[in-house]
Amino acid sequence: IDGAAGDYHSMALRKDGTIACWGLNDSGQCDAPDGIFSLVAAGNSHSLGLRVDGTITCWGANENGQCNAPKGVFIEVAAGDAFSIGLRQDGTIECWGSNGFGQCNAPDGIFTQVRAGNYHSMGLRTDGSIECWGNNIAGQCNAPDGPFEQLTACEFSSMGLRENGAIECWGYFSHGQWNPPERVFTQVSSF
Repeated sequence: IDGAAGDYHSMALRKDGTIACWGLNDSGQCDAPDGIFSLVAAGNSHSLGLRVDGTITCWGANENGQCNAPKGVFIEVAAGDAFSIGLRQDGTIECWGSNGFGQCNAPDGIFTQVRAGNYHSMGLRTDGSIECWGNNIAGQCNAPDGPFEQLTACEFSSMGLRENGAIECWGYFSHGQWNPPERVFTQVSSF
């Protein structure tokens, strides 16, 4: 089961693999296509779905080409403000859409996960290190040394789950939302 939240819309993957969307639909970001999906991602005003055959379908706002998904087989998708990211089956990253902060300038190499903040991108390398690119106005791209097991991105901040279950955060933290308790965790998520 998977879900995602954009700026003003939310998505969920049903048990049968179909997508449910709700919230603001001013750009068609809630007009989910038919079909069976394995993952979903929500940007500001666009949405992505990873079909069970590994192809990507996008819908909603497309003023920067964020819905012009490349062909091929992918294993993961992520969406930022007006850009999208796909992790190919071979572990390479492909980005498309707005690139005003370099958020689509994906580094070379092999990755196991990708995430997107509003204007920055993240990838988890096979050795557990995190690489970030794009807007770094608040230090959200200054990832600490690894190893990590998971990562997530928000508007001006980022977070990683260490191998020992501890959470580490970096970037802008205005309201204490990035002061995790000292416990052992198995998953991280942010909006």
